[in-house]
Amino acid sequence: MFLLPESPKPTKIFFAYSPSYQDEQLRQVLEKHLMQLELDVVMVWYQHHNENKYDDYENFYHLQTADVIVLLISSDFLALIQNRIDWNSEIEKLQEKHLLGEVVAIPILLYQVHGWQKLLGNIAPLPKNGMPMKSWENPDAALVDISQGIEATVVEIKKYQQRLQEYRYSYGAAIVKEYPLRAKALNNLNDIKNYLGIKNQDADLIQQEVTAQAQREYKQKLLQYKKELDYFKRSKQGITEKDRQKLQSLQEFLRLQPDDIALGEQPTLPIFTGWTKKYKYVGQTALIWLLVFTAATLVIFSRASNAKSAERLLIQARTKFEQGAYQDSVKIYTAALNLDPQNIDAYIERGNARSFLKDYQAAIADYTKAINISSESAVAHMNRAVINCTLGNKQNAIQDYQRAVHIYRQLGRESESRQAAERLNNLQLCLPK
Repeated sequence: MFLLPESPKPTKIFFAYSPSYQDEQLRQVLEKHLMQLELDVVMVWYQHHNENKYDDYENFYHLQTADVIVLLISSDFLALIQNRIDWNSEIEKLQEKHLLGEVVAIPILLYQVHGWQKLLGNIAPLPKNGMPMKSWENPDAALVDISQGIEATVVEIKKYQQRLQEYRYSYGAAIVKEYPLRAKALNNLNDIKNYLGIKNQDADLIQQEVTAQAQREYKQKLLQYKKELDYFKRSKQGITEKDRQKLQSLQEFLRLQPDDIALGEQPTLPIFTGWTKKYKYVGQTALIWLLVFTAATLVIFSRASNAKSAERLLIQARTKFEQGAYQDSVKIYTAALNLDPQNIDAYIERGNARSFLKDYQAAIADYTKAINISSESAVAHMNRAVINCTLGNKQNAIQDYQRAVHIYRQLGRESESRQAAERLNNLQLCLPK
């Protein structure tokens, strides 16, 4: 599970305007005014042209991925849009996305322009009173009104992003307890989704992402079980009832479905009924190997027993974490790690709890421990990068994000790789708090 960043991802605002001298002058004044806002935003300014240009490809990417699209309305700007077939199509899509809540469109009225509503419909403009900037007696008052309107929009987007993260954690916690999810858990999650006001399409994306991660982890557990099974097969010529009981305990500990487990028919372990002088040394050697194997089996069973107890503690710790009792969850995670000191998930999750307690150095130590156990833990690298970013350790954050991108690409997990790359690209906003 990814750690929640201390701040949500930057909100991207895409501004489009015409290249006319008058519009450019107003654009410069507006940009200077907006730079004074204390908002976690990335602003992209696009000067519209009659002809297609090479940089249009990049700007269309920003247009498609922006959270807020601001159009500086003037007669020159409307003329440019009407003369560009591709932009006519984009404006139609923009209206639809705005109505669906997928993006926020904001027309800013620079001048009094007749008929702009025909192009943009009933989208509310700024300034709020519908009076264009050039019609205000006090231009600064118009700029303040526009800035406050944009700021209020960004604040609402940030709040929704936080609610999305809350739903992600709730869904992830449910998957940890039970996979696949049963009807009761799904109904509870649906209630949480409605309470948080999460849109169906956003909830579906989160469910797909978290479920895909759970499926990958389940496959890894199944592989772990098969390795233990192969060990029994290689060590003996058959699997006894005791062995089956131990494998059953491991199956329960890993929460594997019975249908996914197939031991198959195995020959029984040969019984040594006595020794003859002729086979004395052969029998002694076999007995020694049997004793060694029995000791190894006891170690494995003890390890599985400890791991099972640790798993119960992890469930308790996760419950405390969900309730916001981060200090209690840290204590329980520590107890779990005393039983299972190689549990990477426990280190990562304890690091998450410590980060919420703002015990950042201890959180970094936990993520580092997880990475030392497995350098291929992309989540540990991601979460350590978040903390380093929070502390202003930009270079360390860059290295961790780069490592996470590499690991995800190696695993063929393109969605997570893109997410890590996106965070890496936004590191210019890393500042100590």
